[in-house]
Formats: sequence, C-alpha cells, structure tokens
Amino acid sequence: MKRLLPILLIALMVALTACGGATPTVAPAATTAPEPTKAPEPTKVPEPTKAPDPTKVPEPTAGAPLKIGVLTDQASGLVLYGTQQVNGFQLGLEYATKGTMTVAGRPIEVIIKDTGGKAETGAAMARELIEKDGVDLLQGAPSSSVTLAIMEVAKANKKILMVNPAASPAITGANFNEFTFRTSRTSVQDALTMGGALVEQYKGPFVQIAPDNAFGRGSAAGFYAVVKAKGGQFTANDTAEGVGSIFIPADATDFSSYINQVLAAKAKVLIVTWAGASFLPLFQQMTDAGVFDSMTVATGVGDNATFKAVYSGAIGVVGVNVYHYTLPKTAANDWLVAEHMKRFNSPPDLFTEGGFSAAQAIVAALEKTGGDATAEKMIPALEGLSFEGPKGTTTFRKEDHVALQPLYLVKIIKADDPEFKNIELIKEYSAAETTPPCAVPAELKRCAQ
Repeated sequence: MKRLLPILLIALMVALTACGGATPTVAPAATTAPEPTKAPEPTKVPEPTKAPDPTKVPEPTAGAPLKIGVLTDQASGLVLYGTQQVNGFQLGLEYATKGTMTVAGRPIEVIIKDTGGKAETGAAMARELIEKDGVDLLQGAPSSSVTLAIMEVAKANKKILMVNPAASPAITGANFNEFTFRTSRTSVQDALTMGGALVEQYKGPFVQIAPDNAFGRGSAAGFYAVVKAKGGQFTANDTAEGVGSIFIPADATDFSSYINQVLAAKAKVLIVTWAGASFLPLFQQMTDAGVFDSMTVATGVGDNATFKAVYSGAIGVVGVNVYHYTLPKTAANDWLVAEHMKRFNSPPDLFTEGGFSAAQAIVAALEKTGGDATAEKMIPALEGLSFEGPKGTTTFRKEDHVALQPLYLVKIIKADDPEFKNIELIKEYSAAETTPPCAVPAELKRCAQ
C-alpha cells in the first residue's frame, strides 16, 4: 500500500504656466490743475501669520523614482516559483501602497532580471541592476544557491536584499550578512513543524534524499537535527556531515542509482526534499521501483500546477504547507485571492504569498524611513518589523532577519479539484511554534546566549 506524508518543499504632473499680453498705450488727457495732496492712509499693521495646524502631516513631495530590482527564474527548472514570486511581489506593492505605486512620495519602478537558475548569472544580473539600472533595493530569488551569490553582491554594494522564495537556512544562518532579510521560511522551520510528528507517528528508522545544493543540504541538516533530537535513527550516512542523507545532483534526470541506495538502506521512512521540474520524474521513478510499497514517504505539499500529477495517490495523508489560498482568514489574503483571480484567472499559489509579503515589508520600512532606501536607514527599520501579511502577523527577528510566520498542517482530500481545493486544514502552527534557533556564526555575536 502506498504511504505518503507531505512536509513542505520545497513569486509604477504637468505644470501649466500662463503669461498676459501687453496693455495698449492710451493718449493723455488735457492737463488740469492738480487736486490738493491727500494725507496718506495710515499704514495697516499686518495680520500675524497663522501657525500651521500641528495635527496635519504635510503632503509628500514627489521624489526620485524608487527602483527595485527583482531577480527571478523565467526559464529554468524553477520557473513556476519565479512566476509566483513576481506576481505576488507586484500585487503586494499595489496592496501596500493602496494602488498608488508610490511610497513616501517616490514612485516605484520594478526592473526584472532572469537569473537562469545559475549562481554566476544571478550575481551578474544583480551587479547590472545596481551599476547600470541604478536600483535602490533587490528582491529574489527562487534558488537558494543563486540567492547566496546575490547576497554577496548586495553586501558589497550596501544594498538591502529581500529574499523569497529561497529556503536555505544558510541565507540567514551560516552565510548571514546584515543587508539580507527574508520573507521565505527556512527549511528548518519546515523540519520543526513536522520532524517531531514523523518520529512520534512512524518511529523510523529514517533515510533522506535531497538535491546536492544549498537548499537540499540545509533542509536535510534541519530534518536530521530534529529527528535525532527526538530519538530517531538513520540507516545511511548517520553522521554530522552525512546528515542521514543521499545527496543527488540537482540537475539529475535518471534517479535509479540513488533510489537503489534508498532501498538498500532498509529504512521505514524516507524524507524527500526536492524542488523544480524534476520533482515529477523523481516520484515516477520512485513509484516504478516500489519505494512507496516498502516505506512511508514524507515530502512536500507542492504547488497547485503539479498537485494532480504528484499527489493523486496520497488522498487522506497529512503534511505541512507553507501557504494555500484557502487557509488564511485575513484581509490581506482576501484581497490577494480576489485580485489574483481577476488578473490571472487562477488563485495565488505556493510562493505568491511570500512575494506579496516581501513587497509589504519593503513598503512598511520605507514609510518608516521617509523613502530613504539606504541600508543605514533600512536595516533598523526592518529589524523587529511586524506587518500583517496574507498569513497574518509576520515579524523579522532582529538577530538573524528570519521571518517568524505561521505554517499549516493539512490533509489531502482530493487531487483533481478544478479550483485546487485539494486540502483541508487540520492545525495552524503559530510563529512561536515554528521559530528556528538562531544560527548566525558565533563570532558575529548576534544570537542570544
């Protein structure tokens, strides 16, 4: 019998001037005797200037455009996530600015660049946005490896980078820098939400597969730490370096040798971390090899577009979800869903909310700085900032710039609903319940002791 327990795996005045014509000259009248000179009127004392009403805030004066560079994937394996990121970010700017697309008197201009899913291309595009296009801020990207490269460019140029959807914990952990914030959750938050449940319900032993990149290694390390802390055991690579995992090249298409290693591990639970277009062939090859018949598989409740293909055999199982448009009951989510349906004829998807929240955070911080987008002003405005996003209250932790946010435990009830209403809510995990430990390097002295 197939068993599958999803976890979450891993988107802008015209002044008129008038001038009068010359008055024609009139011939002088005949000279008459002058009238006696009148005494001048006494000078009037000018009325005192009225003090401005202190309760009124002056209207902002139109300033220079605020340019935001968005780094995304438009053709690589993460193009679905890139589309969600961009659509969410554009809608979030409109919502946060109440449709004006201005903040603190500055009209917002968004410039989008394709990273191609490659770290070197992402870094080059970030430099082009800063040096050629003159952007004030950066936002992106779907790939964690690409985001880690972009972070270095943002740091070198002292520009704020608002991360989404990349999930690697290294972004706000081992590779932390003060210029980077994120609205995406980390894969450690995923692991905290579901790792304990795996041990309690399925006991183990466990084995993991994950892509051999920053996202995969970060996720695998997160699950390993949580499972081990709960008393679970791994049957392959059970070391601090191996984190109980079989790592697979992220661009692999033939998974047979790795699946054979999974079967040879003789575990009872397989934790799968994966993302992108190769998710489908991976699962198909796992099905063909009998993986689902021999062990429980724990993986992500993914995007709507791939739901039917991936989860048609998983009706009734339970897993963690980052965002589904049917779950939050907030004003921001109601607006997002309605506008997304109006413009794209489909509901917002897995990472649309994260892009939306990234825009909200940027606008909220700029309102605090009076439109000053320099890192010197933005960092203190963002650290500790809370705002009401589609999922409710999201807060940037001052120590590491992680976004503390809710996550969801859901049950898959169908896989082919035309409106993608394939899940039902079991429990909403609060931001407090999904708060990860601070993982900034000790030498930076940011984490509380």
